[in-house]
Amino acid sequence: MQYIFHNKNILLLISGSIAVYKMLECVSQLRKYKANIKVVMSEESCNFVAPLSFEALSGNLVLTDKNQSWVENAPNHISYARWADIVLVSPATANTIAKIACGIADNIVLTTLLATRAKKLIAPAMNTAMLQAKQTQSNLQILQKYGFECIESRSSLLACGEDGDGALAEVDEILFRLAQGLHTNMFWQDKNVIITGGGSKESIDEVRFISNHSSGKQASALAIALYTLGAKVSLIASSFPIKLPKHIAQIETQSVADFSIKIKTLIKKAESKPFVFMAAALADYAPMPQKGKLKKEQVGDILTLQCFKTQDILASLSTKFAYKIGFKAEIDEKNATDYAKIMLKQKQCDMVCLNVIGNENPFGADNNAMKIFTHDSTQSLSGSKLEVAFGIARACENLINVSESKNDTKDS
Repeated sequence: MQYIFHNKNILLLISGSIAVYKMLECVSQLRKYKANIKVVMSEESCNFVAPLSFEALSGNLVLTDKNQSWVENAPNHISYARWADIVLVSPATANTIAKIACGIADNIVLTTLLATRAKKLIAPAMNTAMLQAKQTQSNLQILQKYGFECIESRSSLLACGEDGDGALAEVDEILFRLAQGLHTNMFWQDKNVIITGGGSKESIDEVRFISNHSSGKQASALAIALYTLGAKVSLIASSFPIKLPKHIAQIETQSVADFSIKIKTLIKKAESKPFVFMAAALADYAPMPQKGKLKKEQVGDILTLQCFKTQDILASLSTKFAYKIGFKAEIDEKNATDYAKIMLKQKQCDMVCLNVIGNENPFGADNNAMKIFTHDSTQSLSGSKLEVAFGIARACENLINVSESKNDTKDS
């Protein structure tokens, strides 16, 4: 996540809710990711957590109604508002939401918010009845019309002792939404993306299966990157090794046959031509599964499995209905490039991502090194799997833009 937040200016506006304490963790995480953080606190929020706590974590003076100054270069609501790349109001109480909707600016949090031109996110936190009140719902709708993005609250045990909706969103979800707010671009916004990940699992019997060493980390990183860029992402996988944004559809599957059904179902449902990233390591051969559990007393010293060739899903997908991005893992470094180029041509892919597995690039690592092949170019990517994922997304974007540009030239 450091790749996403490095040197970004994030302004946190805090109103008076018991959920203030959760924002300490949020600031701590953002600082670990090398973001620049400034905090503005209402007088009520200071009753729950002292400003000194946020100053210690952010490394910057917390702005309150009591300490803003108007000497040159001094901290005040205008200087903080101008500094921000993105603004998060969290936790946002019913009172604060109502005042924002009406344009009221009677405290430091509200004046700072009104003075900024940066992108704005708001994370409500309150009692269920207060959240569901028609006035609050109407005010949230008004804020959305004003361009605010709402980070939905969640159901949990609330401070009032009731179970219900109104708890502040989890810190991870807040971070994911901040990431998306900072990086959404026009190309990927609302594009349909289907990603496959992990190794397929082909049943031997009702207990055992055949699989491979694929961790699913690169597919999950790709899902986060494309979500961050604004795409509508569905991840079909046998494993989900890292926490993902809740708005990524996570579809668990096992066999090649299951992968095929779920991929093609999503392609049919897509509102526009989807991008299919086939990052899963799917079995080339699978046994006919046996009922029950095979017993070694019955099998003997040697277990012989008859395996049958599985469907080549990538080859079966029509380029008319999907952009096809293939992934290839090889251990034969000498011939890996040739294999990738053959895959690109034979399976009619728009792009192929080659991963040569070895001591410096093993299964399950947090870093990766890849080569990207299109019909016209080759490029290399390396770094964390999230960095590589963003690189893949950029390569795909460039490929489509160049292709569309060529088509426009032919038409003219």
